Amino acid sequence: MISLQPGYKEDDESSLDRVITCRNCGAPAPGKFCPECGQETVTEPRTVAEFFHELIAQYVAREGQLWQTLSKLFFAPGALTAEYIAGRRARYLRPLQLYLIASVIVFGAVQFFGLNLGLRLYGDHGVHLLRSSRLSGGEDHGYGLGLTPVQIILDHFDTPGVRRFGAMSPEDRFTFLRARRAQYVSYFVLFLVPIYALTLGLFYRNRRRRYAEHLTFGLHCQSFLLFILLIEAKLPAILADALSFWVIAYFTIALKRVYGGTWVETLGRGIAILPLYFVIFFVANLLLVFALLAL
Repeated sequence: MISLQPGYKEDDESSLDRVITCRNCGAPAPGKFCPECGQETVTEPRTVAEFFHELIAQYVAREGQLWQTLSKLFFAPGALTAEYIAGRRARYLRPLQLYLIASVIVFGAVQFFGLNLGLRLYGDHGVHLLRSSRLSGGEDHGYGLGLTPVQIILDHFDTPGVRRFGAMSPEDRFTFLRARRAQYVSYFVLFLVPIYALTLGLFYRNRRRRYAEHLTFGLHCQSFLLFILLIEAKLPAILADALSFWVIAYFTIALKRVYGGTWVETLGRGIAILPLYFVIFFVANLLLVFALLAL
């Protein structure tokens, strides 16, 4: 029984049985927002002041997400993945969203400023995705655009595209590859993420983690790596070398935080994962260069 208070009308009692539904999805939505789709239940047109208040609030919220995400990504190796797996996700950007933002920023800067994009481990030697400077003496020692894969293709494949490429001068080859590869390198890096996740699943199969968790870790690590490559592009050689070695330490700490285990176990698995990843990178790079020559 509902006891009627003074001033209570029968119309109020009938309104208790009236369920407010969302105009967007039709789900019951008694509050200010629909619990199913998140749309506001208020249907009256907003005032100009309310419109700008909502716009500013959304911008501040997204900015807050971005800065919280980047602070975890850069200064707490593996913490972003651990937070995501634990279900604390609303305060951070989603893994794929973060990777796409990193790709747009990094590869946009490479195209606009003509930067070298690579992880340097000794002077100018290391693992490079893109290089903008011309080769000295036509040599690259296998560290730049992947002239070792290019030479393998020239020596073992005979297609019209490969023959046309072989007839070019070394400088023209470099310009040709760089122009084409710049269009596809972001997809190339993204293609490596699920393969890296499979590698993690192989080495940490005793943890019985889902593939999606390995994929999340891979997206976070790849996003971090892209930002670091962009930073390294403008650093002096000695600082770039130091940052490259910090990348290796970063991944080791991240593995420890996300997958647990002793430091000895983490170092052992990290030492095994890293060379395997570089082998995968080399094979994928070979396939990419062959595809670019065939276009």
